[in-house]
Amino acid sequence: MSGEYFATGHCLCGAVNYTISAAPVRMGQCHCDDCRRTSGTGHASNAFFNKKHVRIEGETSHYDSTTDTGSIITRHFCPKCGSRLFGENNAAANIIAVTAGTLDESHWFKANAIVYNKRKPMWDIMDENIPTFEEMPAPLEK
Repeated sequence: MSGEYFATGHCLCGAVNYTISAAPVRMGQCHCDDCRRTSGTGHASNAFFNKKHVRIEGETSHYDSTTDTGSIITRHFCPKCGSRLFGENNAAANIIAVTAGTLDESHWFKANAIVYNKRKPMWDIMDENIPTFEEMPAPLEK
């Protein structure tokens, strides 16, 4: 990684890319129904950054859904290839959750929280040393 940025990433086709200039404020894995459906597997892995450190190039499509706590999650994806790229929660307006699988280099990613553990499929094995929450803890705002 360059001294100019912390991380970069892009969608499958390359139409949408991003550059991140600072380390994440949190990293986690979510087993909620919506994250499982959008990821196509047992959980979504996300790195949470302050929005001011993320520069996005290219147009995205998005889908809004309401969480069980009443906040709105906006999930952005590439309209050409369908890659899920990042999400925003209106309860944490300054934070953007980047999908870990879209990062060019992710050796630094280590979840420090697992949320909605009560909905985790038995076959999706997680690291037992990571703090686990049965539901969603209070939103992160920085």
